Amino acid sequence: MKKVQKKYEIEVGDTTSAIADKLGLSVAELVYYHNLHSGVVDEYIYGDILPQKLKYILLPISYEQEIPIPPKVEYSSANVTKATGKTMKKYGITERYFQHEKMINELDFEIDIMEEIHDDLYVATFNKHSVRINNSDSFRLAEQLYYKIDQCIYPLKLSSNHDGSFKSVVNSKEIKERWIRQRPELEEYYQGETGAEILSKAEEALCNAELYGNRLLNSIFFKLWHTPVYRSYAYGKTVEYEDHYLIFPQHTGIKFKVSLNSDLKINENNKFIIRLTGSCIDSRSENELWNAPSNALVNRNPEHTVKGDIRMVFKIDETDKRIFSVAGFIELQGKNHHKRIEIGIYEL
Repeated sequence: MKKVQKKYEIEVGDTTSAIADKLGLSVAELVYYHNLHSGVVDEYIYGDILPQKLKYILLPISYEQEIPIPPKVEYSSANVTKATGKTMKKYGITERYFQHEKMINELDFEIDIMEEIHDDLYVATFNKHSVRINNSDSFRLAEQLYYKIDQCIYPLKLSSNHDGSFKSVVNSKEIKERWIRQRPELEEYYQGETGAEILSKAEEALCNAELYGNRLLNSIFFKLWHTPVYRSYAYGKTVEYEDHYLIFPQHTGIKFKVSLNSDLKINENNKFIIRLTGSCIDSRSENELWNAPSNALVNRNPEHTVKGDIRMVFKIDETDKRIFSVAGFIELQGKNHHKRIEIGIYEL
């Protein structure tokens, strides 16, 4: 087997979304891979309009067979379950946040994940690093503080249920001890009202494992990572359930009715697909979500509820049944507001 770097030559009139459609890729996957491997800042892709200097888009590496093999259609088992044993993988993550069509923030980081699966033991250890905000590793003061708090959290060890959903924080004692050691230095350096508020919330979360475990699922990465995709999809079964996704930090999660559907056909790269789709069924109004504080009492007008969608594609490795990638978006739209989060998670 040999690795082959693919390139797409840009044609007149091409846009990011048009190229993604041509190649059968999601926009998030196309943008993430190109920006990760392009060494020229002026050739990074940020929106649908491509940079003038850009001549080629770098595409995900493919594997070409030295000896041609006739295509053979194979399907994964309808009972999707993680293989037992230990795996160690590295992932790159890009999260992009939009108000209307304007991107207001972009977060990039890498995370090492070691998973151990034995009998009823489902434990993963996460180590986060290489954090960049808006393509910079120079952080503002509040961002520096969050970064320092992050260093107390990792390595983070989490257990999950058989279906992949979150169960508990395993190493809460170690996290608390790291926080207690680090806190005096942070309190001395990061003073002022904002710093005190951030440190107070960190204290509450890191010293309370149950509370912290629930707050982890407010992170779009950890929320998607613990999507319950490991289950039976026999006879083309669609799995439906209700779930909450944090879109507004000042409010509890937004309620969605979602479905899981499988495409168990194994592709040439030994992957198969599970799709997560859904619609917002939250009863809160546009004004309540965008403008009101979390403790405000607001008269709800059923005509002013928001519309929302979630669309995610999970690619699963056939060999060990671990997540290879997740790409998609979640968005909410009212009469006057539009908020969208795009995410790409890819094994490196």
